[in-house]
Amino acid sequence: MPYKLLLADDSVTIQRVIELTFADEDVQVVAVGDGKKAIASIEADRPDIVLADVGMPERDGYEVAAFVKGNPRFADIPVLLLTGAFEPVDDTRARAVGCDGVLVKPFEPQMVINRVKDLLAGRRPAGLWSASPAAQGPTRQPSPPDNFNLGPTAFNRAPTAPSAPPSAPAAGAVLRPAAASFASCCCRSLRSFSI
Repeated sequence: MPYKLLLADDSVTIQRVIELTFADEDVQVVAVGDGKKAIASIEADRPDIVLADVGMPERDGYEVAAFVKGNPRFADIPVLLLTGAFEPVDDTRARAVGCDGVLVKPFEPQMVINRVKDLLAGRRPAGLWSASPAAQGPTRQPSPPDNFNLGPTAFNRAPTAPSAPPSAPAAGAVLRPAAASFASCCCRSLRSFSI
């Protein structure tokens, strides 16, 4: 019987990435978009692990964790908080409510799988409390040049205006390392998905 992972995150992109990440694992993902629905789902159908975003509507990840860890029926369920790379994490509050760790987005799919499997097996791996993606394990961070510019020939169409010099990238064409890592994560996960 597969493990049940409850994902509480208001981002449908993250929901889909996590669903695709665990598609070939023995883990069933149940996704909800806010903390209130997460608590209702926990009460209705007990999960084996919870991933909860710190910045959700209704009730945030800390409140979901406090509900789980403060209830004797659910206190043994591991809870990981999800946070963005630039979102502050209140480590004191997270530890006080009994969280088992923090995962910083963007993350590599295999790292999430490893952390979830470790917690499901009762192991507490090092690095679950670090607030930087680098401390969560090895990640591939492509670093395009600062002047990354697709230019008019990237899409095989005739230029409509003179292209900008290389020192001035086209609007929206700059790809920062954090965005590249997240895109890489999504692309790798989506490659295994067929319609």
